[in-house]
Amino acid sequence: MSKAGSIANMVRTVAEWMPVCQWSFNQARCFDYVGGDAAALFHRTGPQLLRRHVSTIDDAKRSWAVRLDRIFTGESRLESIAPASPDAYAITHLPVHGPDGAVAYAAGFAYHAGQPVPPAAELEFTALAILQALEAERARTDRFLHDVIAQCLTSTGLELEVQRLELKALGMELPDRAWEIQRSLEEALNRIREFRADEKTRTVSE
Repeated sequence: MSKAGSIANMVRTVAEWMPVCQWSFNQARCFDYVGGDAAALFHRTGPQLLRRHVSTIDDAKRSWAVRLDRIFTGESRLESIAPASPDAYAITHLPVHGPDGAVAYAAGFAYHAGQPVPPAAELEFTALAILQALEAERARTDRFLHDVIAQCLTSTGLELEVQRLELKALGMELPDRAWEIQRSLEEALNRIREFRADEKTRTVSE
C-alpha cells in the first residue's frame, strides 16, 4: 500500500472514531465550548451556540435543561437521541468537577448511532462511572458517620455528663464503669473525627 493510501486509511479511521460534535455547559447552563459539526445535532453552528443558554436548543419539554440538571448533580449517562430516525445519535454526558469538588461543567459527546465508539472512550466512561459510584458511597458513609453515629455518641456523652452533674449536686459520684463508658465515647468520637479528616485530605489530594 502506498504512503498516500496509508495516510488516507489512517484519516478515515480517525474520522470514524471522532465524535460528530462535542460541547460543554457552564453552571449558568450556557455553552462554554462547542466543537465539531454542531449543526448536525443542534441545527446551529458552534459560533452561533457559544455562550448561548441551553434554552436555545431546548424543546417544549425542556429535555436538555432536565439533562443538564441531572449532570450537574454529578450523574453520568449514555443515551440515544431520536433512535428511530436516520439522524439518531448516541450521546455521552459527563460531569466535570472543579477543584472544590463541585460540578463545574457538563460535557457531552455525540456519535452517529451505529458509529463505532472508541473502546478507550467506553473504558474511560466506565471508569468514571465506577469512580463516581465510589465517591457517592464515600460521601454517604461520611454523612452517616457524622449525622448518625457521631450524633448518637455525642448525645450519650452529654447525657452522662448531665447525670454526673446531678449526682454531684447530691454529693455522689458516677460509678467507675460510667467513667469508662464516657472515655470510650470520647475516644470513638476522636477516631471518627480523624477518619473524616483523613478522608477529606485524601479527596483533596486526589
